[in-house]
Order: sequence, then structure tokens, then C-alpha cells
Amino acid sequence: MGSYDKKKKEGGMEMELSLSIASFPLDAETAGEMERLIDGEPEQCRTLLQNELWQKPFAKGFAVLAYTDSGELVACAAAADLVGLHHYEWSAFVSPDYRRLGLATALADGVQHSLVQRGAESELAAFTEHSASDSWLEGLGYHCTFQELQFEAQPLSTYQLAETVEIIPYEEQYSRELVDLLRAAFDESVLPVLEHNLEDTERHVYLMRQEGQLVATATLSNEDQALWVTALAVSPDTQRSGYGQAFLKWARHLAHQKKLARVLVEVETENVAWPVYEKAGFTKISTISYWQPAVQ
Repeated sequence: MGSYDKKKKEGGMEMELSLSIASFPLDAETAGEMERLIDGEPEQCRTLLQNELWQKPFAKGFAVLAYTDSGELVACAAAADLVGLHHYEWSAFVSPDYRRLGLATALADGVQHSLVQRGAESELAAFTEHSASDSWLEGLGYHCTFQELQFEAQPLSTYQLAETVEIIPYEEQYSRELVDLLRAAFDESVLPVLEHNLEDTERHVYLMRQEGQLVATATLSNEDQALWVTALAVSPDTQRSGYGQAFLKWARHLAHQKKLARVLVEVETENVAWPVYEKAGFTKISTISYWQPAVQ
């Protein structure tokens, strides 16, 4: 647990603000305070703050918390090592009434302090694209390395795959095929992500097979009444055959069967295949920018 004190005058009165750092999993009281702080904010705020990991016993991460002298939580940041490789993604939120007190920068300082303590090897700051946050991050010495488009679709009440196509949960006998497909679709860097997805009991890797041949894969997880589709990959040998679109529509139907409210995906803006998501009934809801410090 660390702390940081900051004094500012607000309305002619001196106000003391203190920062503390709490490791995941957070206790119920702290998680509840953070939930109340961001209540009413866009769903992307909760997602960027890694809210689904706050109380998970296996989660690796921490929160930086800013309190007034009366004990009110007015700002927070959260960082998580998503795939267990000492690479952290973090974001921050400050209550509108306190945004002129420099709290965002204090939160960033707290994040950096804790990253050093945890031996982080790299970091990404993730924020919804906005001129104010962009300028702030640039002032801290960060530069935008890439952006992702976030898409959303409603569950699909009915959908039927072609007779020659099946989608099944991952089985170890298909390990070599899956690794080869992912290497061809991405590169070697995706393999640690696959290992993490297979180990995480809340993530489920699915395989699309056409007449016995592996043609596509994706990882699905449930968060806050939403079905997330990640690591969607189609074999380069079978691209432009409609498998990606079929996989996405199948996922929408699965969300309906699970009685979930929506389906979410994120796609890098440089990915030329992102129109496939629109063809599968998804609409863009936001652009997320990912920032790195100039020197890592």
C-alpha cells in the first residue's frame, strides 16, 4: 500500500487529497466505491478500467485511488497484467468536479510507481479517443502506438451454420493445427496470448472446422452481460470465403442462447478485414487509443 498527498484550494478552501494503491483482488468495499464513482459513465469506461478483474482471485493488477479528506473516492486508475507477461494496460477516471486539480497526473504517477515495484517490462495506457486525454498523455511523454475500433452487435435469435461447417470447443488434439493457423494469421507474438486463453477458465477457445479442416478460431468470454469475441483468426488459405462473418453471426446467436445483452469486439484500425464485422451486423461504438511512454 502506497500513499501520496496533494493539497489544492477549491473555492477558497484548502482541500487535502490522498492517493493509495491497492492490489487485485480488491476488497468488496473498494470495488463498490469504484463502481459508484463511474456509475452513469459510458460502458467503455468500465471496460478500460478492467472492472471485470477487480475482484478476481487470479488477477494480476492494482488500483490507484484518490480520496478527499472526508474519505470520498473522487478519482481512480487501474492497471492489469492481462496475459501474465509483465505487460500492463491501464486507464484512469477523474470525477468531473475534480478534473482541474491535477489528479489525472497524480494517478499516472501512482501507476508508474506501482509498475516499477511490480517489475513491469512494458505498459500501454488505454483511453477513448478524445482531444483532452490525447493532449494530457502527450504532455506526460506518451505517444499513440495504435488504435482499435470497438464494435457492438445485438444477439441474434436464429442462425444456422452451413451443413459442412461446425464450431466446437478447443480440444488438445487440434493443438498443432491451431498454432499453425494463428502463426499464419498473426505471428509468433500471439502464442503467449493463446496459452493464457487456454489456461483462463473464463475464456473459451472455439474452432471452426469445414469438412474436417480448421478454418477459423476465436476466444469468447462473458463480461457484464456482454459476450466478448477476441483473437478471431481465419486461415489465410480460406480468407474471403465468409468464415469470419459466419463465426461472428454464430457468436451473436450464442449470446442469444446465453441470454446476454450484446456482443463486443475490438479490431485494430490497420486491420483491413474490419469491414467483415459490419457485414456480420456490428456497428462501431468507439475508438480506443493505446499509448506508450517514449522510453520503455
